[in-house]
Amino acid sequence: MAVPELSRRSALWSLLLAGIVTLPVFAQSGAKMAASLVQIAQTGSRGPAAIQLDAADAYRLALLKMKGQLSVARALLQLRASGVEYHLGRPLQSIFRDTESELDHRGAPFTADILQELENAPAGGAVRALATVELAVTAINGSFAQTGALDAESVLALAEALLREAVADYADAVTDNEVIDLPRYQSGRGLVTEAEALVRHASGLQGRPGHTELLDVVTLIRQAWPGIMPPPIVFDPLDVAGRLDEAIAAMEQLR
Repeated sequence: MAVPELSRRSALWSLLLAGIVTLPVFAQSGAKMAASLVQIAQTGSRGPAAIQLDAADAYRLALLKMKGQLSVARALLQLRASGVEYHLGRPLQSIFRDTESELDHRGAPFTADILQELENAPAGGAVRALATVELAVTAINGSFAQTGALDAESVLALAEALLREAVADYADAVTDNEVIDLPRYQSGRGLVTEAEALVRHASGLQGRPGHTELLDVVTLIRQAWPGIMPPPIVFDPLDVAGRLDEAIAAMEQLR
């Protein structure tokens, strides 16, 4: 009996993670490869990007991106690893600046004061920093809840946007199957974690034909980030970008 394509690919990725199968090295130059991969992540290999977020979903996306950075910071704090300051600093500040007026307009629980506490938290030690991160996650969850229930279209649009950015981060972070930009790699992991959670728990998608298939592909994509700290050899970005294209195709079937 023929093995389903998804099962064959899942098995291959498992072998890659175990180090049993080696990854191909592409001869394309680093700069050219990076440019092409970012293009794939932004548009998909099937053509121009079909995703267009309305104002509400653009605001939700910003909240999820901040939450992704916080998930990275939490994991680093739990490991007592370095790099926490980056994820509680510049990326959060950049996203916050773009959404501050909307946060204020909505009276959102996540405020500039919390952002400042996050920036200062690492100086007080891991325990204090973890408590501050949890406080901030609660505030972001509350801010997200204010936007109302998500319909299936919003779930798919948000998941697609998160996955596209995660794969673009991965392309920028990896060269010759080695992570050369650790903060960028970790940021991508935060984004893909939020995308997977959306797809897995969305009540509007559960039980619909195609949901299981989409979740399987998203889970495969997430395997490119097996942990907050990467293994010595990671997946080739072209392979990860290919998974993204499969996920977007699966989403089209659900729309």
